[in-house]
Amino acid sequence: MPVDITKDFRKFIPIFRKTFEQNINEAETSLRISKFFEDVLGYDIFEEISKEHMIKDRYVDYAIKLDGRIEYLVEVKQGGIKLREKHIEQASNYAANSGVEWVVLTNGRFWLLYHLTFDEGIQSDLVWSVDVLEDNPKVSAPKIALLHKKSVSKGELDDYLVKLETLSPKSIIEGIFQEDTLKLIAKHLRQVSGVRVDEQDLADNIKKMLSKEAWEEIGDVKIKRKRRTIRPRKTTVETQTLPQSNTEDATGTV
Repeated sequence: MPVDITKDFRKFIPIFRKTFEQNINEAETSLRISKFFEDVLGYDIFEEISKEHMIKDRYVDYAIKLDGRIEYLVEVKQGGIKLREKHIEQASNYAANSGVEWVVLTNGRFWLLYHLTFDEGIQSDLVWSVDVLEDNPKVSAPKIALLHKKSVSKGELDDYLVKLETLSPKSIIEGIFQEDTLKLIAKHLRQVSGVRVDEQDLADNIKKMLSKEAWEEIGDVKIKRKRRTIRPRKTTVETQTLPQSNTEDATGTV
């Protein structure tokens, strides 16, 4: 469970409001972000927050480290600037060059957490976004708390991603379209209505419950059936009695 940062988090809301409304420059915004990581997220500013960390021939604003290992990168933008896709593309290149899977993009008001995969090129997926000025702190603080030193050291950031993927629409639909699950649903419908329902008809009607846009996001999902175990046929093996050898034994007797 993430660390409760709500009290300290609230102290920075007016600071980030001023940063946004006055469109404070990137350098000054960066100072406020580093202070936030120290006072709210629990990092040692000298040992665990590496400013302008160099990766190859480029610099990223902050690299957050634990025991010398980079846990995630932070890209900071000017207080009033609108965060765009190109900003995360730049940070993603930094991350890819160092093998880091997590990137935070922020201007103080908006905080965006991305998870990166490098299987086929660089793919960045938005895990969550927070608007410090508009979102309820009871909702936004627990998300940002996943970046806390204690949360990261316990692996809670990775656990959050696994849970998110498990509860994704695609994952849930794949769970429903398991043969055993469809059989249970069909059995229940037969019990309450007396009508026997075919599993494929059931799957087709579940598909109709979701919008076209939802299916475009989920992708094609088919019924996953159990593999049928093919048992080998029993065969009768005739045993033959071998004739006794007439060769001499070791003593020379026949």
